[in-house]
Order: sequence, then C-alpha cells, then structure tokens
Amino acid sequence: MTGWRIDNVDLLVHDADLMARFYHDVLELPFFLPYEPGEGWFAVQAGDVTVYVFETKVVGAPSHRTDDTDTNPAGLDSFAFAVDDLDAAVAQLDGRVTWAGEPERWDHPVGTWYRYRSFYDPEGNIVHITEPHKV
Repeated sequence: MTGWRIDNVDLLVHDADLMARFYHDVLELPFFLPYEPGEGWFAVQAGDVTVYVFETKVVGAPSHRTDDTDTNPAGLDSFAFAVDDLDAAVAQLDGRVTWAGEPERWDHPVGTWYRYRSFYDPEGNIVHITEPHKV
C-alpha cells in the first residue's frame, strides 16, 4: 500500500479531564470533537494527527518513562510535536510543564538532525517538542 499516513493516535489515561486540561490548556491543542467533561475521553488535533485520549479501567499507576530509550520497556515510548523554533517553544512551556531533561540534538550521518526537549504530561508519559531539520 502506498500513501500511508498517521490519522490518529490513542492514549490511555487514568484521568481524562486532567489530561484534557493539560493537552488543551497548556499545550494549546484544539479539541477535534466537542469536549464533554466527565465523559472519560476527548480528542485534540495536532497538525494532521488526531490524538484520542481514553480513560482506562485498569487500576494502578502508569509506569514513569524516562527520556532515555535504553531504559524504557517495549511499547509506545513517546510522541513529538514539531515546532519551528525549539528555544521559543521551550520558553513558552517553561514553568507550565515538568521537563524530563535538557535540550538535546540528534544527528544522522545523511545530514538530517533534530533539536528537541522532553517533558512529562500529568500521568508521566514522555512528550517531546522537536525542531526537525530533514534532508
């Protein structure tokens, strides 16, 4: 098949209302569908991708991931929001998020490189803001 692209991502959480406030109010992602507090789910739009967030019925605290992929278990590790200017995005979020590490740079030998910084959402999921420079 050709032309595949990501339409949506599902994130399971313990408190959808808390997460809605974070993803909508702090990260300023617009709601994709009307948000109804107390319904146990919401959807926000991030560029071409819709992030659906659903409350899980599984009891227990979520595992707290790190910004080091070598130490995290298998499974969806994180997702990243592309920004035009990492420093400006960091300044906008500073004091509003819990950072998981300092800004970093990753280079590939073909010339593609990224600057990024990682932070935690309220349930401990790793989220990145990234300034991509793709060749």
